[in-house]
Amino acid sequence: MAIIIKGRLLDANDPTICVPVMDADAADIIGSVKRLVDSKVEMIEWRADFFDSLHDVEKLKKLLFELRDMTRDVILLVTIRTESQGGQCRLSEQELKKLLVEISQTHCADLIDVEYFSFSDPEKVIDKLHERGALLVVSHHDFSGTPSFDLMASLLEQMRDADADIVKLAVMPKSMQDVCTLLSVTSDFYEKNPTIPAITMSMGSMGVPSRVMGYMFGSCVTFASEGKAASAPGQLPFTDLSDIYKKL
Repeated sequence: MAIIIKGRLLDANDPTICVPVMDADAADIIGSVKRLVDSKVEMIEWRADFFDSLHDVEKLKKLLFELRDMTRDVILLVTIRTESQGGQCRLSEQELKKLLVEISQTHCADLIDVEYFSFSDPEKVIDKLHERGALLVVSHHDFSGTPSFDLMASLLEQMRDADADIVKLAVMPKSMQDVCTLLSVTSDFYEKNPTIPAITMSMGSMGVPSRVMGYMFGSCVTFASEGKAASAPGQLPFTDLSDIYKKL
C-alpha cells in the first residue's frame, strides 16, 4: 500500500532524501537533529546503535520523546544497526527484539528499521511490532558484494512477503555491471509491486549513480550525509544531492 507520513508520500516519482544522525551523546544527537530540521531535511534516520545509552531504556525513551517533538514535520526513521549489518553494536536476537519493541511502544518513530536476517523468525518480530502500530523498513545489507539478479529479487520478495511496509536492500558493487544489476532488480520489483515502497542502493564510490538515479528505477528514498562521516560508503552530501534533484 502507499505510505504517507506527515503529508509526504514515499514514492519513487518524488524521492525523499534521508540524512542519518550518528552522534553518541544525547545532547549532540539533539543538536544534530535540530540542525537538520532547520535545514528542511525531509527525513532523518536516527542511528540509535551509536547512542552511548542505548541499553538504558529510560534514557532511550526520554530521548525518543524529545526527538518526536522536534520532528513534527520531518519523517523520523529509527535504526539499530547491528555489527553484522555494518552497524555499531553487538546484540543477541532477544536483546535486539526487546529494544525494537520498546521503541515501538513509545510511538515516537514514524518508521523503524528491522534487519530481516538478524532474526530466526523475522515474521514474528514484524507481526509483534505491527501489533504496536509501527511502520517498518525491513532491511538487508551485503557489504561483501552484489548477489545475482535472482538472489536480490528473492531477497526483496522475502521481505515483502514478511509483511514489510517498506523493503530495503543495500549491496556492495565490484563493477559497474553490479550497479546496473541492482538498478535492474529495483526496476523489476517496482514494476511487479508498485504499491510496495522499496529502498535500494549500491554502496561505495562506484555505487553513487544508484543513489542519484535510483528513483528512476523505483527506489523511493536515498541517503545523504551532512557535516560528518556518512553512515554508509558512497553517500553524497545532503546539499549536493538536494541541488542535483532540483536540477533534475
